[in-house]
Amino acid sequence: MGRSAEMGSCGNSRSIAILVLGIWTVVDRPYLEQLLGNDLYITAAYILIATGCVIFFVSFLGCFGALKEIKCMLLSYFIIVLLLFIIVLIGGILGYVFKDKASVSVKNAMTSAMKDYKPDTDIPITKAWDETQQAMKCCGITEQSEWLKYNRNFKNSGNKVPKSCCKNDPNTGKVIECQNSPTEDNSYTEGCYKKARDFVQGQAVIIGGVGIAVAFIMLIGLILSIILFKLIN
Repeated sequence: MGRSAEMGSCGNSRSIAILVLGIWTVVDRPYLEQLLGNDLYITAAYILIATGCVIFFVSFLGCFGALKEIKCMLLSYFIIVLLLFIIVLIGGILGYVFKDKASVSVKNAMTSAMKDYKPDTDIPITKAWDETQQAMKCCGITEQSEWLKYNRNFKNSGNKVPKSCCKNDPNTGKVIECQNSPTEDNSYTEGCYKKARDFVQGQAVIIGGVGIAVAFIMLIGLILSIILFKLIN
């Protein structure tokens, strides 16, 4: 009874940890997904959510098999958890690997996305850039002048930066018109690259750390299932 309860407790705790991490990844700054030009975070989040749900139900399989001393259920529990252990462990390792490569990949993706930006439209790239610049209080990749350098829409118009680079008036709360002549007083001058890179690297560390930690907790469940399997006559 004690071991089965421990298996269920471990299963529920790790499933909750993975579910929380997956949901947090989905809702935390989803605009960066489009800006970075890949589905890394949303895909990883859905995989984490699905894995958490599977672990939650599989833990009951292990508990029931242990309580009723059904060897085939324990064996099924062991095989499924072993597969999930490999997936989560690989995901955690890849999280750390991606962290080291994030610096280059983030900058290249942002440069490419900047070229596709079209002012006053609702296309995904435009919305992603606008939401990123407003939320992170930044403008351009490393500096404002990059909008004129990389985007032909600003070369052919009088605007130097998108409206999302403009600050809000502290008195009225409305966005200040700064597109024609952005300054430190009316617009954000810090680039978005460093902030986006730091966020991506921090996210990768968290995903990697939680993935590896949960994998070791799953290893405990695997060991307990083997012990119970051996004890059942």
